[in-house]
Amino acid sequence: MAETVLVGDIGGTNVRFALAHRGQAGKPEIEDVVILPGDAFSCFEKALQHYLSELKGTPPQQALFAFAGPVSKGRVSLTNRNWTIDSQVLADRMRFDQVRLVNDYAAMARSIPTLPETEFSLIHKGTPVSEPAPILVSGPGTGLGVATLLPDEAADWTVLTGEGGHAAYAPRTEREWALASTLRRHHGYVSKELVLSGSGLNAVHRALCEIDGVAWQETPPAEILSQARAGDPISQDICQIRAAATMDAMGDAALINGTRGGVVITGGVAERLFDWLVAPSALARFMERGPMSSYMQPIPIRLLLCGKSALIGAAALYFDQETGR
Repeated sequence: MAETVLVGDIGGTNVRFALAHRGQAGKPEIEDVVILPGDAFSCFEKALQHYLSELKGTPPQQALFAFAGPVSKGRVSLTNRNWTIDSQVLADRMRFDQVRLVNDYAAMARSIPTLPETEFSLIHKGTPVSEPAPILVSGPGTGLGVATLLPDEAADWTVLTGEGGHAAYAPRTEREWALASTLRRHHGYVSKELVLSGSGLNAVHRALCEIDGVAWQETPPAEILSQARAGDPISQDICQIRAAATMDAMGDAALINGTRGGVVITGGVAERLFDWLVAPSALARFMERGPMSSYMQPIPIRLLLCGKSALIGAAALYFDQETGR
């Protein structure tokens, strides 16, 4: 078994690399972490070459990379970036002994059992179940990732991934119905990801301006947050609608997958929207499920704070494979 493995977390915005090894109690530890802007490279291979050129010493011969896109037969195309990667082609060109590709939320989810409680912020305490139970790991970044951690009898974890971010958006208020109708005219299908992820921010902002008869101007996310806190009505609506859509999406997935072990919300968008996520109106979107509302109330909800979690999870998936889990 290799002592060190090269791991990567490749999303729609950033490319992260690190070296990983087993630490105390077999938990993965990472070092030589580098974050690169994806826009700086024409393809993944060039980003990887850049990282390897900066490493001191001989690079590992094994690698596991987590990508923001569905992986099939060792091949992946990023959902929000025009990159396609084939594991065998990459191994041959970069002279790796082995390259494994996984979905980024498989890595994100697998990190959760290895992280201390200090890496989370509590949104809803709930009443944790005493026996091991499935855990939902999901949240808005550039897109909307969804994964479920499934416990087994050996106290290990299996990760189930999907493309739940592309499920249909479900408006509830009149304002949200108007937003959904406007987005449908411009985009056709309106997914959860379009409404609540970073890649959909401009679309939501533009649609609300159109509804209100206001000229649209592209505005950075940080400025929208600042304007919302200063009382700007459209900026406030953006934050409230996206927070409500996030909690609605978490509730849908938790209900469908029976994740009574808890919900972990991830992603930079969620971190910035924290004040809106904990608002009673947003929490109600998670809890209010008609006759199944009592099912939702005990489910704990936490916000993940660790920016290196997917790298840690990628390492854990690699070491799981090495030990035959």
